This record gives sequence, structure tokens and C-alpha cells, in this order.
Amino acid sequence: MNATNTRYALRAGVLLLLLPLGFSCGETPPGGGTTPGPEPEPEVELPPPLDPLPPVVLTTTDRFATSSQCGQCHFAGPETTVMHDAAGNDISPVYLWRSSMMGFAARDPYYLAVFGEELVKHSGREAFVEETCTRCHAPAGSEEQAQAGGHLTFDALVAGDGKEANLARDGVTCTLCHQIADDGLGKTQSFGGGFVIGYEREIYGPHLVPKVDPMQLIVNYTPTASAHITKSEVCATCHTVLVPIMKGDQRVGDFLEQAPYLEWKNSTFAEGVPCATCHLPTQDGAKVDISSPIAKFPAGLGARTPYGQHRFSGGNAYMLRILADNAEWTGAGVAPEELEQSAARAEAHVAEGAVVSILSASMQGSALAVEVQVENHAGHKFPTGYPSRRAWIHLRAEGAGGEVLFESGGFDATGALVDRAGARLDRSDSVLPHHDVVTKESEVQVYEAIAKDATGAPTHRPLASVGFVKDNRLLPLGWSSADPWIDWIGPVGVTGDGTFQPGFDRVTYKIEGGAAIRRVTVEVLYQSVRPTELDTLARVPHPAAVRFSSMASARPSIPLVAAQALIEL
Repeated sequence: MNATNTRYALRAGVLLLLLPLGFSCGETPPGGGTTPGPEPEPEVELPPPLDPLPPVVLTTTDRFATSSQCGQCHFAGPETTVMHDAAGNDISPVYLWRSSMMGFAARDPYYLAVFGEELVKHSGREAFVEETCTRCHAPAGSEEQAQAGGHLTFDALVAGDGKEANLARDGVTCTLCHQIADDGLGKTQSFGGGFVIGYEREIYGPHLVPKVDPMQLIVNYTPTASAHITKSEVCATCHTVLVPIMKGDQRVGDFLEQAPYLEWKNSTFAEGVPCATCHLPTQDGAKVDISSPIAKFPAGLGARTPYGQHRFSGGNAYMLRILADNAEWTGAGVAPEELEQSAARAEAHVAEGAVVSILSASMQGSALAVEVQVENHAGHKFPTGYPSRRAWIHLRAEGAGGEVLFESGGFDATGALVDRAGARLDRSDSVLPHHDVVTKESEVQVYEAIAKDATGAPTHRPLASVGFVKDNRLLPLGWSSADPWIDWIGPVGVTGDGTFQPGFDRVTYKIEGGAAIRRVTVEVLYQSVRPTELDTLARVPHPAAVRFSSMASARPSIPLVAAQALIEL
């Protein structure tokens, strides 16, 4: 018996196929089967797609400035050797940030599509939707409008030419994060965008004795040393998202849409491994600590250590590649090549989060029993963040000639889960259950969080959600059921599975006729946007949804491989 265990990231771009998002009833998908499902829905009259977004405009207000202001000193470019690693890579803060999902938070076409759908569903209550949806995706513009007694509108975000709109489209911009005060951080009131921004124009950083005069002279900010800026509690202000549950005009509760911070708090990583360790790494590709000046002006600045690379890599390579495909439309002025590099970093980041192993494979009567273990090496659930994400086990058993004898977790050209006949297994109106034992090809172990609405039905809409109907995402190491937030972040739908544990899950596959099996391959596949959500957005009569659906149809949501193992029998 020869077993190997490897991990690698597979670029989704390599598998680009120009195919529809899904198959309607009666069509024949790859594999020859007929997709079962409900009758086709009636046609929807769709508006024209959203126009290209406005370009970046250098903007300053009494509290904020766009990143282009910061880039005067904190963007390296080819003319200087500072803010480069030992391999010569540009690691300047603005350069790395501008191709991240933080930089594109307000220009993200998926976000705009979901935002647009909520506006369609909440006709007459647009202000509520706009205030909720811009607070963390367009925080500087949102804060500026709130200061003036108003709120940032969708139309201003995508087409406005005022200072607030320019700041809004800068996404999670430099002067927003670096001005978050050490005021209530980590407490409930700080969640859901409850950060506090002062009026002193103090830019917080981790380094002692900053050189004050240049920044005061050039951009009228005062660099200020403060250890709080490196703490996870700063990230928690917008990565612990409490969405209001409304009954009419009254807030009757909250839905915890995402909680990476609370998951991290309930893990071993909370002791000494803050968010920045993984998402703003201080080592280069050779695992050597970086030491570099943090600005190119004035000349002669001393090197700083630690030097946090503003990569903000996460689990959204798919969206970064869509942005690369549509870089001109975004108006951000970021080259497709930069976005492709950012996507590659995101894929590598995901591949560090999971390990899969085949613990055993033995005959039990006429069935081959294969025990698979998936480990979570992330400092939070895997996957985490916005609940459009999922990971699943793809197991394939082959005979002596390479013929497939059993397969669970296969997918089609759109990234949708299918059986070997091509019949689709995942539907927006149903939930795939958690499994401890898999005996049929139609059973797939999918790690995901699926929200439910007030009727208990599954929903992908944040503002329709009241809780989760399923949450079997892999728990981080050190997870405790005694955590004070456990009623909010605890798993859902795993009762009775004794091998679903902190840090890992085990699934047993019992394959009838297993005596003929000679090779078993297991993959952990990861997807940041389910095809079911793309299917739904394709029918939303809003310009942003129409635009995003066009983009997504040209680049299907093909999963990437986060981990792989195989065994030969």
C-alpha cells in the first residue's frame, strides 16, 4: 500500500471555459445525464448593465484622503530600490494594497450586484440598504456622508463625482484603517463597522518614534505610534458583521453574517498569532524577516522591522481574476497583471489552510471503507468570511485500468456539483446535508454556511437572513463550546458526528464493490462563490447584477484545489 499526501493551488484561470452559468430543465450537461429540478422560472426583463465606474480622483477632506495621496511616498515604483524584498519584488504598502480585495472593496462587481439585489428587494427602504451596505465596503465615503447628516447612496457610489463618492470608491482606504482609534475595540459596539475615527488627523502605525515633519508637510497628517493598530480588534470592526433583522421599520435582532474575528478568538491562534501574521506577513518568500524603509521620501529613512506587507490575501482569487478580466471597467487604474499576481497569492493562501489525508482503506464485507481526514490549519473556520464560500471533498476511486468506479464531489464546467451522469446536485432552494459516512455518489461532504430566512428557507441575501440552516465549516484548533459567543458562531447541522472536532473532520466512504478499486484520490476543493448564487443574480433586474452576471459568465466559478492525497491499493 503506497500513500502520498500533497497540497497545491490550482489556478482557476487555467480551466477557463466560456459556458453558461447553469443548465435549465431538459438540457443535457456534460456526461450525458439530464438535470433534474423544478420547472424553468419565467423570463425576467433585465435592464442594461451598469456603466464603467469612474476613475480614481485624488481627494482630501478634513479627515480623509484617497490612497493616491499616500502613494506619493508609500508607493515604490521602478525608480527606487526601497520597499522591495530581497528578490526585488515591490512590497510598498500602496502597491500591494491597490490590487487586494480591500482596495477593491467598493469596486467589487459581486458586492455591487448583491447590493443592487437588496435595493430591488427593499423598494422604498433604500436608505436602510445603502447605510448598511456601504459602512464597511466604502467606509470613508460613508463616514463623510454621516458626518454631514446624510448617507452614501448607491448612485453616488457608482457614478458620483463629489469628494464623498471619490473616497467611497477607494474602498477600505489607507486613511480609514490607520485612523481607527483605540476606542471600544473588541467590544460588541465596535462590530458591524462600529469603528471610531477622530478629527485629529493622526495616522496610527506600529513603529516607535516616527518621522513627523514630512507627512505633516505633504499631506497634513501626523504619524503616531500606537500598538493597537496591529491588533486583530481593528480588523474585527468590519470582519464581525452584525446585519440588522428588521420587522417593518423596527430592528428586532441581528444576524451574524460573518465572524472571522470571533472564530479566531475561540482558537489557539488567539494567543500570539493576530490576523496580521497571516494577512500582512512580515517575511519574504524565503521566510526571512523583511527590513526596509516604509517610505521613499524623504531619502535616507532608516529601515523598519517588522515590515508588514499589505497583501491582505484571503480566499477570493476568483473575484480578483474577474477584476483582472475587467480592469478597465473598474476604473481603479490597476493593471491586470497586478490583479493576477494578487489572485495567485490568494490561491497560495487558501492552500495553506487545509490538509487532507487518507487515514485508512480496508475491505468491510463487499465494501471498501476509506477514512478521510481534513485538517483546518487556518486561525478561524475554513472557509470563513462571507457565506458564499464553500469547500468540499472530491473523492475518486479507480480500477486497475484507470476506470472510475466511484466519484463523490465532481463538478461541471460551471463549478456546480454534479454526479457522474452530469445531474446537478446543488440547488438554491435546498441544502446538502453534513455527512459522517458517505455511501452514494450523490452524497457530497460540503463545508459551508447557508443562511436561512424568517420562514426557515435557505437564502443567499444578507438582509433576508435571520440565522444559519447549516454551518459545518471546519473549526479551528482550540475551539471550545464554552465560548461566550458559541450560540452565534457554533456549528449547525453536525449533531451526532463524533469525528467533527476542533481542527479536523473525518468522513468514512463505504464503496460497494470495492475489491476492484486500486487507487483512491481525494481533494479538498474550494470555491469563493457558489454557482447557485450566480444563477440567482443572473435573474436580478438591477444594472449591477446584469453587469456582474456578464462578467461571471465569461469566467465560471471553477474551484481551486486546496489539498490533495492519494493511496494505491
